[in-house]
Amino acid sequence: MSELCIDASVVVKLVLAGESHRASARRLLEDCLVNNVTLIAPPCFEAEVDNAIRKRLYAGRLSPTEARKAFMGLDMIPVRLCTHPRLRQRTREIAEQFNLRSVYDASYAALAELGGCEFWTADMVFYNTVKAGLTFVRYLPDYPGRPIQSFPGQIRVGTYS
Repeated sequence: MSELCIDASVVVKLVLAGESHRASARRLLEDCLVNNVTLIAPPCFEAEVDNAIRKRLYAGRLSPTEARKAFMGLDMIPVRLCTHPRLRQRTREIAEQFNLRSVYDASYAALAELGGCEFWTADMVFYNTVKAGLTFVRYLPDYPGRPIQSFPGQIRVGTYS
C-alpha cells in the first residue's frame, strides 16, 4: 500500500465551504481512497487542523454550529499519524536549510522524505520556499486528478503512531 503525506492546510479545505482550491483537495482525497493510498501526517496534524477551525470560530468567521460540523468532518478523514526515529532531527534540518520561522511545515516534509512519499500542501509560501530543494513537495492547486461528484461520507479514521 502506498502513502501520501497530507498537510493540515489541505484537510481544512475539505471541511470548510468557500475555501480556495477545495475542489482539488476533494479530488486528491477521493483519488487516494479509490487507489488505496494511505494519508499520513506527523503527530502535530490533529492540533493544527483543530487550531485552524478554532481560530476561525474565535475570529467570528464560523458559528459554533459550523465549527462543530467542521470538527465532525475532520474526524471522518482517514489520516494516519506517523512518526520516525529521525523525524525531529530532520524537521530541524529542513527548517534550518530553508530558514523557516516555525517547524510545523518542515515536520510534514521530513515525514514525507523519510517515508519516501509525496507531501501535498496548500501553503503557497512554504511550497515556493522549498520546491527547488524538496522535489517531493507538491502544491495543491497543481493536483490534476479527475473531477468528483461529492465528498465521500462515512470514512473511518485510523490514527496510529
